[in-house]
Amino acid sequence: MIMNIIIIVFVLSITYAWMIRGMFSSMIHLLCVIAAGAIAFAVWEPLALILVNMSPERGFLSFVESVAFGVSLVVPFVISLVILRLLTDKLVSGNITNSKVVDYAGGGICGLATAVICAGITVLGIGSMRVSTEFMGYQPLWYSTDRAIGSGALVKNDRLWIPVDAVVATMYSQLSMGSMSTNQPLGKWYPELEIAGFSARVSPGDGKGRNAINPDDFKVQSRYTVGDPNGSESIADLLKDARDSQSQKYIDINSNVVSKGHLVGYVINFEPGAKERGEKGGQVVVSNGQYRLLIEDNDGNTMSAFPIAVISESSNADQFGRWRFDANDVFITSVGGKSRSLMAFEYVVPTGYTPIALYVKNIRVNPKTLPDPIEYASPSARDRVVQTGSILKGESLNRLLDKSNMETYNPRDEVRLIRKSFKVGQMMSSQIAKRGMTLNEKNRIVDGDGSWNVKTDVGRKNAPMDKKLRVDSYALSTGQAMIRIDVSADTLFGLFSDSSRDALTDQPLMLIDDKGNEYEAIGYEYTDSKVFEARYTRGSTLTGIQDMPSMSRSRSDQKLVLLFVVTEGIKITHYAVGDIAITEFDPPIDTNR
Repeated sequence: MIMNIIIIVFVLSITYAWMIRGMFSSMIHLLCVIAAGAIAFAVWEPLALILVNMSPERGFLSFVESVAFGVSLVVPFVISLVILRLLTDKLVSGNITNSKVVDYAGGGICGLATAVICAGITVLGIGSMRVSTEFMGYQPLWYSTDRAIGSGALVKNDRLWIPVDAVVATMYSQLSMGSMSTNQPLGKWYPELEIAGFSARVSPGDGKGRNAINPDDFKVQSRYTVGDPNGSESIADLLKDARDSQSQKYIDINSNVVSKGHLVGYVINFEPGAKERGEKGGQVVVSNGQYRLLIEDNDGNTMSAFPIAVISESSNADQFGRWRFDANDVFITSVGGKSRSLMAFEYVVPTGYTPIALYVKNIRVNPKTLPDPIEYASPSARDRVVQTGSILKGESLNRLLDKSNMETYNPRDEVRLIRKSFKVGQMMSSQIAKRGMTLNEKNRIVDGDGSWNVKTDVGRKNAPMDKKLRVDSYALSTGQAMIRIDVSADTLFGLFSDSSRDALTDQPLMLIDDKGNEYEAIGYEYTDSKVFEARYTRGSTLTGIQDMPSMSRSRSDQKLVLLFVVTEGIKITHYAVGDIAITEFDPPIDTNR
């Protein structure tokens, strides 16, 4: 309702403003608006990718990622329009006077077109930013309300009373394949442009999740099909699995029932940078809206399809399952503390259609660059490899370690260089901790970094007696544990030890379990005679030693502890920096809390 009212007021105001200026001025301005829109859409996707790549993981400018796709449309439009108006005002300095009827009628028509284009681009731009899915009451895409034919499916939903976004999307889509045609037409790659931005906002907390991702933070690793790739099988028969023999109901984005086709799946390997950040950070969270597949029919018409299920690791370590998107607000979360998460997304491809692009939070990937798909003749054949996890682990991801200078350490030794604890090294008051850290309702640290004076800010003598006012622990998610490793200068596997001398400063610091899974350091605690520094960023791993305070062999007061969030119930066998094995743990570290 609010969006509709704002659009109506905006359109009427702009229409009136240009109506009273006359037909010629309005027409010149309209031509500038059309041209500015074409320029904006031409640079939109590549500019958005540049901004996403430039956005830092932490700090003030980290918000750029969440607004990149919106800013990359609206700002080029405004700048282009201003430049074009300045040029036309110089070239066409005079006006043409017509009768009042002609001026009012022509000016009103041109003014209306101008208002619709400006409003449409604004709505599309805002819709691509990280705002609530309930923002101003407008949801162009939402879950199907007809449970009889497909609950949980995302379908086209609201339309504005004056559908400015749909009009602009259709207009520039047609122009991209007509008079303004290119070899990469907007109409082909974004057939439902008005819902593209909104779909990336479908996330927990009514859109609070990340709506963009750096292309380096994921890799589409492989693909597979279920059923006859020619699409001759019943979709109802294919939408069964080992967990539920009842067929999942499915409708496409236009609310049409799909009866024939096949399934296609894409395995994505998520890097540490793909995890959510902030208070709810530390894990990869996916929805069916953020991972859409573009399919093309034999006539070249394209349509978006959303996943029907995700295959991922279950809460029991090294066990896997297939989870359906069959209800509203189904969000699948990676489990434990692995740095990298493997997930497979399954889609229905109707008969006569072929996948041509996969969008991972609006980042476009060409499936044709992937190896030929593995073909599973039936859902039961796929389910057998789901249970073992081999459907995800098509290629070995285990790192080959250089163990030439590796030390061996018994975690049970009296020298406690390794601890299983989520306690903060120095307790402090909540007010002091908030100088850099974000706290949850239990006063546990969920994210941030800071530096405090060891004499006046931290330590038992400076911490309040009341537990409700004291900060002494880090927040962990279900199924996670924390490992603390002392890498101070004088320790067995510290930064100056023989085993660490060949390690590069820009390589990740990681723990490795007996299955080859990696857990990169997500923070550290540094203490000397003056300061206590801490970093705890579950959604942003350390890039290497270069991210930590500098250490000196000459200083005996320095202590540096690495923080690792790992999965409960696993066995840690190695500590490594990049491909250099620093330490082997014998016996392995058991991560049960």
